[in-house]
Formats: sequence, structure tokens, C-alpha cells
Amino acid sequence: PKAESRMYQQAHNVDKLRVVVEGFLDEYNNVSKKRMNLVLFRFAIEHISRITRVLRQPRSHALLVGVGGSGRQSVTRLAGYINDCEITQVEITKNYTKVEWREDIKKIIRKAGEGGQPIAFMFTDVQMKDPSFLEDISNLLNSGEVPNAFAADEKGE
Repeated sequence: PKAESRMYQQAHNVDKLRVVVEGFLDEYNNVSKKRMNLVLFRFAIEHISRITRVLRQPRSHALLVGVGGSGRQSVTRLAGYINDCEITQVEITKNYTKVEWREDIKKIIRKAGEGGQPIAFMFTDVQMKDPSFLEDISNLLNSGEVPNAFAADEKGE
């Protein structure tokens, strides 16, 4: 079922919530090319629940902080799947430039605005090749736009 049809309910029993989250993980693994073998311990389930709740809010965003390999991306992917969000990331290469960054950001903005499909954009510290990337993300989160990303003729499209 679509995320809109699922109502938020407070979970009072972590074991029942674990069964629900494991069901979503099984579904995700059945439809995804990239399987996730997650150990759903209590704190992971709580984080998935929090991220899921955040993603349901209009214009929402979250900053996940933790050591590398702690599962931030995996729990975000699962929370996005639970909310029928398309998870998107930019692919940073060795020769990735600000110009390519701006083009990628414009594609993401267009997809979010035109598609009608909820999008979760994941950006990791490793992908920040230039400080301007972080500034663009800050602008996007604060105002909903990236200044000067679109030329005047592109805004009409």
C-alpha cells in the first residue's frame, strides 16, 4: 500500500514494531537490486521509526550523524521505502566539478517539483568535494531553492 494510506500510530511494543519493520525489510529486499542484510536491534528500529516520521512531514529534512559503517544510509533507505520515497544520491567521481554538481542538483529539484513522487536526497560527508556543495544544500533546506541554479529561461520550463 501507498504511504499516504498508512496512518502513523505510536508503537507501545517494540517486538510488534520489529515484526512490522522486518516485513518492510523483506519487501524491500524482494524488490530491490541491492539487498540489505540488517540486524534490526532496538535502536536501529527506533532510528528507522524516527526517520520514517521525519520523511512523512512536508519539506522535511534530517541530519544523521555517526561513525562510518553505523548504518545511517541503510536505515534511511528502509525508511524511504516505507514512505514510498525515491532515494536519490549524486554520484561523485574523481573529476566531479561544481558544474556537474549544479546540474545534478537541478535534476533533483525538477524531479521533486514535477514528479509528484516524494524524494529523499542522501548526501554524505564523502560526497562533499567542495564547500559550495554544503552551502547549496543549506540554501535548499532553508529556502527551498538554490540561488542562481536555474537561468531565467530555465525557470519557465
